[in-house]
Amino acid sequence: MLMTLTKIWIGLVGTLVLSMFPPGCDSAPGEEPQEEVTPRFNLAHLDYLGEDGTQGGETYRIVHIYADAPSYDWVSDSDEGAACVDDATRAAVVYLRHYELTGDAASADKAERLLRFIMAMQTPSGLFYNFVWNLELDINTTHQNSRADAFEWWSARAVWALGTGIRVLADRDPELANVMAERVALTYPHLNQLLSRYGQYTSRGGRQVPQWLVGESGADATSELLMGLVALNRARPTPALSRMIAEFGEGIASMQYGSMNTFPYGAHASWIDTWHGWGNSQTQALSEAGLTASAEFEAQQFYPRLLVDGWLHSFSLDDPGSVREFEQIAYAVRGVSVGLIRLFEATGDVRYAKMAGLAASWFTGNNVASTVMYEPATGRGFDGINRSDAVNRNSGAESTIEALSTILEVEHHSEALFWLDAKGGDAVHVTRAGADYAYRVFTSAAGSSTRRIGVIMNLTDQLLSLLEGDELDQFLAG
Repeated sequence: MLMTLTKIWIGLVGTLVLSMFPPGCDSAPGEEPQEEVTPRFNLAHLDYLGEDGTQGGETYRIVHIYADAPSYDWVSDSDEGAACVDDATRAAVVYLRHYELTGDAASADKAERLLRFIMAMQTPSGLFYNFVWNLELDINTTHQNSRADAFEWWSARAVWALGTGIRVLADRDPELANVMAERVALTYPHLNQLLSRYGQYTSRGGRQVPQWLVGESGADATSELLMGLVALNRARPTPALSRMIAEFGEGIASMQYGSMNTFPYGAHASWIDTWHGWGNSQTQALSEAGLTASAEFEAQQFYPRLLVDGWLHSFSLDDPGSVREFEQIAYAVRGVSVGLIRLFEATGDVRYAKMAGLAASWFTGNNVASTVMYEPATGRGFDGINRSDAVNRNSGAESTIEALSTILEVEHHSEALFWLDAKGGDAVHVTRAGADYAYRVFTSAAGSSTRRIGVIMNLTDQLLSLLEGDELDQFLAG
């Protein structure tokens, strides 16, 4: 799906994207200025989940995995432990991005301490352990999701956080940035081992599946790795990094199947035979890398289906009847919403900003349970929707971090922010003049403005329309 020229121009495209829409900008072409609203981004609960420790004269920070309602006291897991690299990396990225957008030194301080914890979990081989039992960093070396014997999710996320830290903290703490660059370099033999299979595919159900991603076909985990490599390459560009970005990006993009009216509808697969919402950051990663063709296809073909017909948990690529609706979690919503934000920043197409806000409205109650899933007053992100009448009100690290990541990015762009409080009507499926349509109308109010927007899929011609005002009225009138 990617052409050879993509590889040549990957560094240039990334630079152009960053210069067109630099971190910290408040708007972009196509956005309408909106009235000021009270920010909802609130780090209080994430700060509460954190705990500082000292070892070897250095202060580090962990993030407690679980906090259960109604007390929201920290909860350790007897099988996993108290904290993990998985959550520390994502928390570090949120703090880094908050510092980048606001200059908040406290966020930079917390990010640096989290990055030190992440580095403390790296082995001399370059791989990472994941879970610790306590603040003293007694490592859980036996859990299947903690061993440092292969390049797994937590190693990919560690590269994401370290790469982001190098980019964001280069001026603030160049010495730390140099140390982090050395630590990322320790992972290169493992990444090169993956890429030694570049160009190799296997076949599954008529689909061609690349074999050079994390775990051979893990496009989900590779997407978070790719975001770290892109961040590092922006700070310290090299031909080797550009090659890695292009080849991992090509593998991710090649795992996109179907179209708007053909299962699996243009989604980026997570794995050889599976799509799941959580961790599917492919559109976000490809957009950050400047590889927007595949990202735009998912945004125009698959994401509208989620907005119109509702969020999904997972399905088998081999069975169209396997679609599972629950549970719905913040980690699935972030990939869509922030992916759309990054696509908007890369292309300037304001449709993506509007769709990002509509996706993020899941947090404000525009969901199947009609329940607010992020509390601005406390900064808690709730753990999930188990059924339309059952919400998990625990507020662990993952849900809180993913909610904050989404809210932070949506609040940064006016057209996305306007639709954050949207409420959707019923999904409608109709045939007109021989064409099949699926659509949903959303209404949102901000300040003195109230607007409606229709997300309309022409399933016959496989075209997406976002209509407002007279155009929407005309469409609804038939």
